[in-house]
Amino acid sequence: MSVAIMQPYFFPYLGYFQLVQSVDDFVFYDDVMFIKKGWINRNQILMQQNAFLFTIPLEKQSQNKSIRESNISWGSEFPNKWLQQLQSAYKKAPQFIPVMELIESILSKKPSSIADLAASSVMATWQYLNLEKRFHFSSELGVSKDLDRAERLMAITETLGSKHYINAKNGQDLYQKEYFADKGFELNFLNQTLPPYYQGIKHDFIPGLSMIDVLMWNSKQEVVIMLSAYSLI
Repeated sequence: MSVAIMQPYFFPYLGYFQLVQSVDDFVFYDDVMFIKKGWINRNQILMQQNAFLFTIPLEKQSQNKSIRESNISWGSEFPNKWLQQLQSAYKKAPQFIPVMELIESILSKKPSSIADLAASSVMATWQYLNLEKRFHFSSELGVSKDLDRAERLMAITETLGSKHYINAKNGQDLYQKEYFADKGFELNFLNQTLPPYYQGIKHDFIPGLSMIDVLMWNSKQEVVIMLSAYSLI
């Protein structure tokens, strides 16, 4: 049994999904503070053969609010203009129709919180790939927010019946295996790989785009193979 905990991002990049793949239980860390200019409500797609940054507008955006408390500003700009951009960018991609149907089904629910929309983009993608996973929200697990950062991650992991926590590779700057081991927990870090794939462009492959790009240009079977392109350290 293993657990990963990560803020919910809207259609995050492949490495995020590899973290999901690596564990039995995945927790959306939705009750921590929203970080402006992060990847919670922003990402990149391929537009006119270049990486294009898009942003989901939020109401009264503030870093004093949690992700759960940050609400989406639904209107003509989002999702209508954004969907038009997607259509222009990917209309020639082989998986355009099913992936657009996936995206539109997620948007059609129009949740208030960016936490729910972002988490839905991950969970619905998992279902689209015919995969199973146990997903949770930290706000629903009843673990105190007064604990320090590492202690809370361990408490959430233990609440789910596990002693094995897996973090993204950049977490090595924040957490030490020895500290977790002293508390009776195993800590690993995900060393992800982003395999190149055809993107319909004339120049070199552009890695790290939103999962939307991966889904548009690859079959479900090809994407599932990519999900396992990681190692644990």
